[in-house]
Amino acid sequence: YMACGSSGNQFKNAPVAGRMMAAMIDYVEGGGDQDAKPMKFKLKHLDHAIDTATFSRLREINQNSTFSVLG
Repeated sequence: YMACGSSGNQFKNAPVAGRMMAAMIDYVEGGGDQDAKPMKFKLKHLDHAIDTATFSRLREINQNSTFSVLG
């Protein structure tokens, strides 16, 4: 398992990235299929969940992207 690809200014997101990775590891090791049914990660302090399909290795490539950190 690996969380990578953030730029240096993203250190402030490390706590939530760590919690999300721990939840994803538990999900997959517990039998969840991250490719077929991506986990929804509930944010601790907000009434919101992150659809981890956004980060999937199988997601469609956005051909309109600049493919840079800026966007």
